[in-house]
Amino acid sequence: MPSSQSPSPFFVGLDADGAGAHPAAAVVARLAGADLVSGTRLARTVRQAEYAGLTFVSFTDALLPVVVGSPASARLESVTRAAFVSRTTTAIGLVPQVPTTYPEPFHVAAQLASLDIAAAGRAGWLAAVTRDAATADAYGRTVVGDVSREARDVVQVVRDLWDSWEDDAVIRDVPTGRYIDRDRVHHVDFVGETFSVKGPLITPRPPQGQLVVLAADGDVPPLLDGAEPLVDVTLVGGAGVGAARGNAGAAREHSPLAGVDLEVVLDAGGRTGADRLAVLDASTPAGVRSPWETRALRYAGDAAGLVALLTELATPGPDGRRPVDGVRLLPAVLDVDLPVLARDVLPALRAARLVAAPRPGATLRESLGLPRPANRYETRVLADAPSA
Repeated sequence: MPSSQSPSPFFVGLDADGAGAHPAAAVVARLAGADLVSGTRLARTVRQAEYAGLTFVSFTDALLPVVVGSPASARLESVTRAAFVSRTTTAIGLVPQVPTTYPEPFHVAAQLASLDIAAAGRAGWLAAVTRDAATADAYGRTVVGDVSREARDVVQVVRDLWDSWEDDAVIRDVPTGRYIDRDRVHHVDFVGETFSVKGPLITPRPPQGQLVVLAADGDVPPLLDGAEPLVDVTLVGGAGVGAARGNAGAAREHSPLAGVDLEVVLDAGGRTGADRLAVLDASTPAGVRSPWETRALRYAGDAAGLVALLTELATPGPDGRRPVDGVRLLPAVLDVDLPVLARDVLPALRAARLVAAPRPGATLRESLGLPRPANRYETRVLADAPSA
């Protein structure tokens, strides 16, 4: 856990998926002529977030369209999009949402390890659960009853697979023709409630050792007391600031860091955030939740008010610990709210030395103040070795 005397850097992430977090964002963006499925648009958005000094961007994933028949819902899966922008950025973290409920855990582990290699150690994983039966049908599987238990098992085995190669397993010994040291590649034999997985992984250990695992509060239950945390960053919500702070405090009991998901609707284009939110709610397509109802904390107002809110959350208390470790911003409409964040919010936070932009070449773990974990199998071998 981060030390109470030296708090981890306050992180500010951004959900950079689609047109924005509000269900009507796609409607507004299409009216403005935006090409919502353009790779150029995605790369531009992520570069803008990097230039603004944001810690990471996340990419939502869904197998089925959110709005049936809407072109805004069609998109490549999240890991592909993260890999696409990995070579056009140098500092910002890339965190795709990958469901734990129906995809094959072995494939998830290999995909994410490959992303971390492509991103030079800047990858994370937003481990999500899937509750709708239509997605199960699309995968050709029966509905999983206990999605939280499934998420726990999947995250555990993915972490095991990432460690199945020790850091120095690849030796490339030309004289003997050996590519790997087989003694440093370990077999994983995981048996869960609904599936089993055998390793090792088909890719070397990721540059970070273990990717940063993020999850919404309650999606991935912790293991028994004394076990290593499955989730590095728990994302909480709340009906108000006090509730969000309380939820973050509880989440710290089972993960090193706790952040707040914060929906933002900022004053922009001559309209107040409240006016924009009313227009968006009225424009929500039929059949979609309306008004905007989620578990996240919400802010609607000017940039100065958002700076004040983030300052309150980022300022350490008498014990040296912040109320929360960071936020993930969910802008109502990306093309409208992100420019305000980049121009008026992030610079004010940096000027107050509350946040720092990630440096080029740093891993996402380094940007979050998280240590690089030791390989669990290497540690076991060292522990079992006879003393001199």
